[in-house]
Amino acid sequence: MKVFTSGLSIIIFIAAISTGLSVSTPLAEAQSATPLTDSMPARDAVTSAEDIMLTNSCIEGGKEKIYCLCKTKIFKNEMSLRDYRAAVRLSGQSNASNRLIKANYSPDDTAKITVLSKILLDENKFRTRCHKAETFFAMRETG
Repeated sequence: MKVFTSGLSIIIFIAAISTGLSVSTPLAEAQSATPLTDSMPARDAVTSAEDIMLTNSCIEGGKEKIYCLCKTKIFKNEMSLRDYRAAVRLSGQSNASNRLIKANYSPDDTAKITVLSKILLDENKFRTRCHKAETFFAMRETG
């Protein structure tokens, strides 16, 4: 399995250190430092592991790395945390629908997330959405 780390992961690492979290702090503990809700935007949550999983599954599916990076940024920028986590599970994993049901997602949730993913990846707006997401994350890094 390929391991991919992005600039976003490095930023998260730096943010963790600057907020006093130790590097060895487990992800769940680090995320609990900030209250998370399923309805919050995914872009406001620490989702490094999910970001890497989504990007890697896309690359392993035969897509270009630049496309996969944009896909991850778009999903993270446009989806709620709950939808983002489900989209990551659905992306490139066999039997993902059954696992989502076990994680309290209904079949309707799964269908909604599948449709949303297709809409967000529509080739007519893909570059625009990618640029918007890249701009958001770049502004966040500098400001």
